[in-house]
Amino acid sequence: MKKALLITAASALFTLGLSSCGEKLLTPEQVEAEIAKGVEAGQPAIDAEENAKCEAEFETRVTAEFDRLKAEMEAQQMNQ
Repeated sequence: MKKALLITAASALFTLGLSSCGEKLLTPEQVEAEIAKGVEAGQPAIDAEENAKCEAEFETRVTAEFDRLKAEMEAQQMNQ
């Protein structure tokens, strides 16, 4: 989401920069196409970041549950 906003802002600045140099402004459709290309190009990085975050959270939950069960088992063994 952040990347999409950055791409939109960059596109707007690029368009303003071109207009000040006497270049032809992009049509709204061209702007949308450029934004879509930028989002598609950045999507693998976003997916990789989300997957890494998900895996880290999963690893944390599994480790916590494992430690809890291990402590519970050790407590039962101590009581016997």
